[in-house]
Formats: sequence, C-alpha cells, structure tokens
Amino acid sequence: MKRRISIIALLLAVLMVASVFVACQDNDPDESKDGTVSKAEGDGRYVADLPEFTWDTESGTYGTFDVLVTSQEGDSTYFSEEIGYNLYPTTDEVLNTAVMERNNYVEQLTGVEIVAHPVKNVVNALNDEIASGLSTYDMAMPFMPGAATLAQEGKLHALNSEKLSAYIDLTQPWWDANATSGLSVDGIVYFTTGDISIMQKIVSTAVTFNKDMYASLFPGEKTLYEMVDDGEWTLDKMVELARTATVQDGDGDWDLDDQWGCSASHGDANMFYLASGNTICSKDSDDLPVFSMQNASSISAAIKVLEILQADGWAIMAQDMATMSDKNMWVSSLDVFGEGRALFRTTAFSAIKKLRAYEEGVEFGIVPMPKLNAEQEKYYTPCSAHMAYAVVIPNCVADEEFSAYMTELVCCEAKNYVTDAYYEVTLKKRDSKDDETERMLDLLFSNVIYDTGYIYGFSGASSILTNLMGSKGTDVQSSVEEVADAIESAIEDTIENFRD
Repeated sequence: MKRRISIIALLLAVLMVASVFVACQDNDPDESKDGTVSKAEGDGRYVADLPEFTWDTESGTYGTFDVLVTSQEGDSTYFSEEIGYNLYPTTDEVLNTAVMERNNYVEQLTGVEIVAHPVKNVVNALNDEIASGLSTYDMAMPFMPGAATLAQEGKLHALNSEKLSAYIDLTQPWWDANATSGLSVDGIVYFTTGDISIMQKIVSTAVTFNKDMYASLFPGEKTLYEMVDDGEWTLDKMVELARTATVQDGDGDWDLDDQWGCSASHGDANMFYLASGNTICSKDSDDLPVFSMQNASSISAAIKVLEILQADGWAIMAQDMATMSDKNMWVSSLDVFGEGRALFRTTAFSAIKKLRAYEEGVEFGIVPMPKLNAEQEKYYTPCSAHMAYAVVIPNCVADEEFSAYMTELVCCEAKNYVTDAYYEVTLKKRDSKDDETERMLDLLFSNVIYDTGYIYGFSGASSILTNLMGSKGTDVQSSVEEVADAIESAIEDTIENFRD
C-alpha cells in the first residue's frame, strides 16, 4: 500500500495533531521562489509545498529516514540532539519532546520513521559507507568544514540541482538564507543549514555580561541594552568598561582569582573581526569566493582587533588559563565568568546552558558582539561554523529524490516544533534573565554571518588571525601576503572541484 499525501491532506492532518508549537520568528511574509505562501493561513504553521508522497513505506526500503549525526561520544559539547529523541539524559526535556512530536508528526503524514544514527565522526562514517558501496543513510549532518571537503571530493548531491529542487526549496524560511549564500560556490549548493539543526545557533557568538557587576561599577550610566539600541556598543566601549572592571586581588600576580573585564580567547580575533562587517572571503557577482583580507579596510580592522585583544589590563585569555589551573582551559574560562569574576565573556551559546551549573550563578544578560566603531551600520553575529552542522545528501543514498523529499519535510516541521523549543522556550524563557535579553536575541540572530573563508579554510585563511594571536603579532599585512598565493590557488581549486 502506498501513502499519497497531498497538501490538503497535510493541512487536515495538522488539525488532528495534539501539541503543536507555533513557529517562531514571524518576519516579513514568507514566500517561496514561485510565490507560494509557506505558512498555513490562520494557525501560523509552516507547510512544505511538496508533491504527493508516493514511496512504498511497507516494502522496507522507504520505511525509515536514516540520518547520520554526531554522537555525544564524538563531541561532548557539539553533539546532535535535534534528529533523534531519548538519546541523552542531558537533553532539555522541552527539546526532547519537540523532536519526538516532530518525528511522530512526520511519520503520521508519510509512514516514514525518522531514525538518527549517532557516530563519532560523520565524515569518516560516510567515507566508509561510500567505500563499501553501501546506501544505509538517506541524509547526513557533518560539521561544515567536513561537508566542504566531501563536496569537493564529489561525494554529495547538489541540493539545488534540477532533480532535487523539485522537493527542496532553499528560498523557504526553514532554510537559512545567510548560510546558503555563504556556503554556495558558483551557484552550486552542496550543503547548507536551517531549522533542521539548532547547532548554528548554539555556536553563534555573542557577549554575556554580569548584570550586578555592571550596575555596581556604572551606576546611573546607560544600560548595555540602551547602548546597543543607540548604536554605541562598540569594541572601544567594551574595552573601556572592561578596564574599569579589572582589579587585581593584591597577591601581585594576574591569575584566575583576580577580577577581569572579560574572559576571552585567541579565537575571538576571528569573531571580533567578522563582527566588524569585514570578511575573510567574500563573493563576487558570479558567486565565486574572493580572498578579501587584502583590502585596506580589512587589514585596518584586523590590526585593531589584534592590538586590543593583546593589550594588557582588561581581558584574560583561555589559552593563558591552561597554565594557571589543572582544569581544561575552557572550563576555567567559563568559571571566571560563572563564578562572578568577569564583567564580560565572549561566548558561543553552547556555554549559556553550562552556566546553569553554577549554584550561585551570576545574573547575566546577553548582547551582540560589539561594532568595530560607531560608524558601522549594523551588528553582525559571527557563526563559529567549524562546529555547525551542514545538511548533506551523499551521492551513495538509495534514492536521492526520497532523501530530498524527507529532508525538506523534516526541515519545515523542525521550524514548527524544534526551533520554537530551543529558541523561544529554552533560550528566551529559561536561560534569558530579562525581557531585554530576549529582544537582544532577536537582534543578534537576525544577522548571522557564515564566512566562506572561515568554513572552507582555503589553505589557512581562517587561521591568519589566531596564528597572530598565538605569536602576539599584529603584522596582518605581511601575514596576508605570505599566504595570499596559496589561498587564491586553493580557492581556484575549490571552484574547479565544484564545477567538475
């Protein structure tokens, strides 16, 4: 027996499902590339504009939608919780329930069970699958740099190919347009992300601040939220406030026991640089990557970021903490803020959940990464996309059209269920401490940046600034000139690989 689900049937089934989350982020009217409204009228749900489902789910071949994901064993922080449910006791119940309800709903519509396959390394598992001539999985979610490698090796289907575009509509609101724009090459999209994953939010970068410390140090001053609103939240302002907060405890040594203006790390050089609106690589009018750190504006911004991060008297670096304690440096970095000894912490949202563990936890707020200067028009939120998941359809799948159909449907329904559970309920209602922080979250997630050079690497393009942080250097011009030829050659190779 085949199940044939029309759009009308989809809408009728909606009315039969009990526990429905209302989709978040209701921005401007969401329309697909052909003008089809992607929201069902009246109830606020998103509905995928898919053809009838015609695969035989009783034969065994199409009874499951098998997705390869990263396990908690593979990465103790950046493991997948958004495809399968009841996998880990540490998963927030609201997220676990949302994934279960999404999966159950999709199974009601199609007869297909969504099955997560957690492994230590998704890329290695896919390579083994391809080498063995198997077709166990229908879709996979490797980290983005791994997806970039798989794409260049010719192991992925283009999501925007003519055949897959009959099912996957990357213009729909459940796909991240910023990610698609940043990850495509020559108009070809081998991987992107969207509401099917929460990891791109988890690894986006913002600034947490100690509300009590700020109120004590700066009575009568504007709040940080007001500074953001007035366009005055800049890197210089952040350092000015941080210097006031930095106080030694009197033992003569600068260490973990002192009060710091900011808990930061070498990798923040990339984050502050990208938050300035500059990029490692941009795109030309033909959607081809261009090494953009060679222009005067980029070099000036990079020098300023490096000089500030390497200056004394305001920030303690995670890399320096490695010699100050027996703890992992990232644990120490969070301790400094979570135990109330830092005004600021540059942070990925993965750390927000970890702040719950501090019994006498700091009352914190969240603001976007600061502008480079007051003249900068908007705030940018860098995605630390080395640890963000990409959606890929390997070319070893049994039926790429089935994979595409299910990928689109699961991504759409994730917007109805999973995004709401993580963003609206967990981040805003549980982990945010005030209404202003909730508003800041909408601001910073409205402009997430996926830098092509940061994700693809291009022979060291993404490590120029972190290398200079490690060597305490600021000669960006020389560093860029040393690697420019290799980077441009790598870009050319990538373009050819995509075209081939």
